[in-house]
This record gives sequence, structure tokens and C-alpha cells, in this order.
Amino acid sequence: MDWIRLTKSGKDLTGLKGRLIEVTEEELKKHNRKDDCWICIRGFVYNVSPYMEYHPGGEDELMRAAGSDGTDLFDQVHRWVNYESMLKECLVGRMAVKPTVLKGKCWHL
Repeated sequence: MDWIRLTKSGKDLTGLKGRLIEVTEEELKKHNRKDDCWICIRGFVYNVSPYMEYHPGGEDELMRAAGSDGTDLFDQVHRWVNYESMLKECLVGRMAVKPTVLKGKCWHL
């Protein structure tokens, strides 16, 4: 319940003053510390630093995915959890789409 109270407090949990950004892999990798921890789940990036003390599995579990795509780890442990609702106030943005060159043509995946 304390987490729900915090998410409804109006406090900026993203660290970005409410603006959404496009996050590159390079940027995501920079946010790999307990006090600055971003995790990507299914292409959406969340600042989970404010959630650290509330996570039932503890900080160490969240830190396993710090600065990276934690989708597989998340699915292994608790695929059933509605993270979109629980972390919506922590949403930083979406992962940037990297263009890929195939046979001289540029495609966006």
C-alpha cells in the first residue's frame, strides 16, 4: 500500500519531470545503479529506483536487470504481474528503434 500511496502523491518518479523520451541502448546502460536504475520491459523503459525498497524480491533482484532489457528475467519470475499499471508513474519512455541495413537498404525494425 505504501507504493500505491507514493505513486499517487504527485512526486516525479521518473526523474524527467513527466516528459517521455526515446531511450537508446547506450542511454539505458548508463542507468545501472541502485539510485539511478532504469529497466526495459517489452520495449518500455522504467525508472525503478523509487520502487527498490518496495519490491517484494528485494533490491538485488531488480539490480539483476539494471540498465538492460529485463523482459526475460521478469517473465521467468512473475509474468502475471501487471507491471504497466504498477510502474506507470515510473515510465521514462520507449526504447529507440535501431535502423538495420540489409542488402543496401535501410529498414527500421
